Amino acid sequence: MARHVMACTALATVVAAGALVAPAAFAAPGGGTTGAVHTPRKAAAPKPGDVDRDGFGDLAVGAPEGTVKGHAKAGYVSLVYGTAQGVRVSRHKGITQDTAGIPGVPEAGDRFGSSVAMGDVDGDGYTDLVIGSGGESIGTVAGAGAVTIVFGAKGGPGTDAIAFHNPKPIAREGFGDRLTVGDFDHDGRDDIAISARTKVHVVRGASNLRDIDEPKMTSFTPPGGGAGTGPIAAGDINGDGYADLVTEASFDDPADEGTLGVLPGSATGLKTKPISQIGLPFAGYSVVTGDVTGDGRDDVVVDTTYSDGPDEFLLRMFPGTASGLGKGVPYGGAVEPGRAGVLADTDGDGHADLVVPVVGEADSDGIQNAGALTVIPGKSTGLDAARARKLTLDSPGVMGVMEGNDLFGLSLAAGDFNADGRADLAVGAPGKYLATGAVSVIPGSASGPTGVGSILFTPESLGHPTMKARFGSAVGATTTR
Repeated sequence: MARHVMACTALATVVAAGALVAPAAFAAPGGGTTGAVHTPRKAAAPKPGDVDRDGFGDLAVGAPEGTVKGHAKAGYVSLVYGTAQGVRVSRHKGITQDTAGIPGVPEAGDRFGSSVAMGDVDGDGYTDLVIGSGGESIGTVAGAGAVTIVFGAKGGPGTDAIAFHNPKPIAREGFGDRLTVGDFDHDGRDDIAISARTKVHVVRGASNLRDIDEPKMTSFTPPGGGAGTGPIAAGDINGDGYADLVTEASFDDPADEGTLGVLPGSATGLKTKPISQIGLPFAGYSVVTGDVTGDGRDDVVVDTTYSDGPDEFLLRMFPGTASGLGKGVPYGGAVEPGRAGVLADTDGDGHADLVVPVVGEADSDGIQNAGALTVIPGKSTGLDAARARKLTLDSPGVMGVMEGNDLFGLSLAAGDFNADGRADLAVGAPGKYLATGAVSVIPGSASGPTGVGSILFTPESLGHPTMKARFGSAVGATTTR
């Protein structure tokens, strides 16, 4: 098996410092999980987000500011496995650039785990981890960034991994900070898309991807782009079975205007001619995809964080149609000040629900940035504003306490961790406990996420480095749309 090593500037290796809990629990060569080993009750078909293929979705948590081998902000990722009871911390694995088989070495400022996504990029039935390290230096190019793929396997990811970066690295580009996965060519293997500066870069999935030293990368200027790119998301907008890539970009000053675009998937991958190109008042929108209406096509919801933007654009849904995005529908309820976080079917009714993190929400003492979620159910006609409800760490049934500067909701993902057919929410709170960080997992139910059965865990729960790790800055999971 070929080993893959990125060009980087190595620093001296010393004993880990600044961790309240010794990082000895990080995976040892050969598989290394800690705690009790989960044995599935019966064989199960592979499911989205299932790294070890035991029938339950798994959760990856990024701690990009964690100290590893004494290197501040080297970063790490914690993988926590799903069970019939949902995510449980008794079985987990830590992944760093010091883990056997992972390319590179831990260095100060690498920010390994700055983003985390999940998908089966080699088509073997095991979900793989796609990890951004936005601060990685490539040769002498500081902060260029890189992406690492850790391949899933029976019992969890082992020692197979590759890493890649922009072939023409750019200082402080943060390559890998914004990424998504989707099967753009419908070949049964997920492809990886990375948004960085003015381009979107795509690496196609392949059965032999783990043996390729430098995966081929195709670069696109997204619709309406040229000056900057924003968030990206994958979804089948036109319902043809191929994942499409939804982009947000600007061709001039982002404060002037932006463009929401859709590049369609095809048997040969993404096409450069968009099927949708819609003007936005500004750039800087969040973009999420999911089937809100239940018609088999993914819809798109956008927002803006600009306080002087049009209120109707603080949440606006563009329905998927056979020819691309339909006319935008303003949100019918009170203007939501947060951002579009995720679309996922949390109640199992066949309609994706919108979850809006409001990270700036104050706690009961009026201290800002405690954070909250607004959950807006989907229905056949769109978002059901009348049934919107709020969840915080103070909500009945939700484990934890709402405190200022928690940053609850700064990261958000949905996965089916207990395999009940409903999406569960994983909510990062990287500011909690003096920036140690924490993650809240809130199960879905017939009435959506209520907090019942929720858990809150920290890196200390896993024996992973704690001091200002900002655990939960990124979370990754996958659930069926």
